[in-house]
Amino acid sequence: MILSFDQSFFLVLILVSHITASLFLAKPRFGKVATATIWMIYTILFLLMPPDNPPVSFFLSLVLHSILFFLTTKGQWQARGFLFFSYASIFTCFCTTYNFLMFFVPSIAWKVVWGIGTMLLMQALLYAVLLPSFRKVLPYIHTGWGKFYAVVLSFMALIMIQLELPTTVPFAAKDVIVFALTMLAFCVAYTAVFTSMKNVVELAREKRRQLHAELLLSQVEAQAKEATAVRQNRHDMRHHYQMLLSYANSGDMEKITDYLNRQTERIESLSSGRFCENETVNSILRVYHQKAETQNIAMNITAAAKPELSAAVPDLVAIIANVLENALHGAAKSGSETPFIDVTIKHKAQRLVVSCDNSCDPSMAFDEMPGERRGIGIQSITATAERYNGSCLFSAKDGVFSSVVIMDE
Repeated sequence: MILSFDQSFFLVLILVSHITASLFLAKPRFGKVATATIWMIYTILFLLMPPDNPPVSFFLSLVLHSILFFLTTKGQWQARGFLFFSYASIFTCFCTTYNFLMFFVPSIAWKVVWGIGTMLLMQALLYAVLLPSFRKVLPYIHTGWGKFYAVVLSFMALIMIQLELPTTVPFAAKDVIVFALTMLAFCVAYTAVFTSMKNVVELAREKRRQLHAELLLSQVEAQAKEATAVRQNRHDMRHHYQMLLSYANSGDMEKITDYLNRQTERIESLSSGRFCENETVNSILRVYHQKAETQNIAMNITAAAKPELSAAVPDLVAIIANVLENALHGAAKSGSETPFIDVTIKHKAQRLVVSCDNSCDPSMAFDEMPGERRGIGIQSITATAERYNGSCLFSAKDGVFSSVVIMDE
């Protein structure tokens, strides 16, 4: 089969486009060299031996491309599917644009320029705009994939109808107008989709900012109380010495011992709220311990966080504060006569483990947190833990809600 220059040039553009998409839209399953080789062989074979019927060829290529894409990549299947169909839609736009432009470009040189130009525009749209935005919001998307798929698939169907238009009917100005409006609607719809996704992220960030502000205020208040206590102790120190001296002069060792024991208990009560060596973790635990006390919720804390952790302070707040915030709400609404929260923070096999059990509504029961129950707090926990190669598990049984977060130290 001898290809014309137009066909050969178009084949090269398609090869570059498909191989690039297979390498960068999702994680390759077999490595970049192997994946690129697989797609190169497949694309050449398919394009050199396409079915005679163009619509059949298009649908067959879409099915085979999607199967091969899922076989050669790995990751969350909903995300990969959305990215694949987004690529298919934009690639179809590229093909349609290329076909339209060929009516106005008689010379080979300008065909090369227009072809490379449209290809670069498509690559920029995919890898400089769509993909970074999508990866930023992906950790926060657990439900609602249907509406995202509906947008991309409906526009792909509309665009592919126009794909063969310049070669099947006489060219007319209205074709350009229809195509231009379709592209505009496509861009507007995608903007709306990513705006919706961005709003989810902004809600998570706003909640994180609120948690930070609340913790900062609590730290300031705690430091002010401690400073007041220190000043009071300094003021009272002279009186303590005089009292001990009078007991010593009278030789009453029993009163001296009793007096020292009472002062020791008082000092320990002033220093209560020290749960671990890590200042950030300790501040978070202290804030939520005080909240639990005001709501008559028994909160038991066992914490052994190291003074230095690899996780940034905002990320520790996002995980631990959200876990405790959810536990506090769950215990308060559990209806239990003795609501409780049990928190354990420890290190195991070079990983930080945060586990929390709290009383919850007895009717709540599941082995793994379903998507529709994942609120902004849990989405923030999951997204943050994944940045540290972590994982999360949420479950509820017999009136106890359990949260476990594991991440690199």
